[in-house]
Amino acid sequence: MIQMNLNRKATLAFFALMLVAIGVPLAAAQGNSVEYQYSAGIVSLTTDDIAIKVTGNNQAPHFHWWDPNTPTVDYHVMFVKMFEANDTNTDGVFDSATDQVIGAPFVLPTTDWNFSDFVTVEEEESTTEVHFNFTTTTEYDPRPEGTGTDYGMLPSKPAFNVSIEVRVHMNLTNSGEMKFDLIVEGWDWTYEDSILVLQFTVTESAHGELQGESDPSAFHQTGTKFQFDAGYFEYEETAYAATNTLEVKASYGEGTGMEAGESIYLAFENFGDETLEYDPILGIESTTTGFVPDTMTLVLIGGAVVVLLLVVVVVKRR
Repeated sequence: MIQMNLNRKATLAFFALMLVAIGVPLAAAQGNSVEYQYSAGIVSLTTDDIAIKVTGNNQAPHFHWWDPNTPTVDYHVMFVKMFEANDTNTDGVFDSATDQVIGAPFVLPTTDWNFSDFVTVEEEESTTEVHFNFTTTTEYDPRPEGTGTDYGMLPSKPAFNVSIEVRVHMNLTNSGEMKFDLIVEGWDWTYEDSILVLQFTVTESAHGELQGESDPSAFHQTGTKFQFDAGYFEYEETAYAATNTLEVKASYGEGTGMEAGESIYLAFENFGDETLEYDPILGIESTTTGFVPDTMTLVLIGGAVVVLLLVVVVVKRR
């Protein structure tokens, strides 16, 4: 009889714990959504793990993000320039010390970026995905007159139009990061053996500052990821041009102009007159060391414990 009672207690306790185990993920899923809005040329995106602002007007594309759980430092990445360069040692990497920029760099415009509006995916009344674009078409003159700047290897060709589209994707499957596609169309190459370089600047600031003016803390490269404190910029080693795959190589160092912070250079092999498509990632390294229950989870756990205690009392009375 004693053994039977012990078995009954164990079974009931196990059943109560199963209720807790089932309730925890259900509770964690409730209220988990991407918050988003667009105002004055700025898109704001927020999840439990990252808060992001993406600016397309009044400056070149600017990605500004932080950890909402410890909002002390903000990270800033700006897509500032594109330029053609000769690859001196044919290694596919842009080296600012030895590789020469061909013509004037194409400085990205600060205005005339068109916002596409949001496309979202909803599941059980929660927004699980948010997508939007910033797009511009701008005339680029690779040999501007009257600048007095010696760029070397100057091309003798007229100005041409370049279209750039920044497609931003937020998905709760990876709630601590944001992917952005870069689409470049209309690039008119000067030389067939040169590379196209996309230059980004990385800075940081105190939380709430609109611009980053300080060098990013502990900036370093590990594999395909540039890390700085809890933030990171991750690049893919492959891009696409029509049905062709392109090799992408990265380097970093000082800017080609007066840019603050660290510069990241992504170099693409010549893709002819096709459209370049590429998708790097920005994110926050997770600093959570364990499960932190929300209010609903605590209610479920508390309810299960109460049920378990009542079961124990009833069994004892028998």
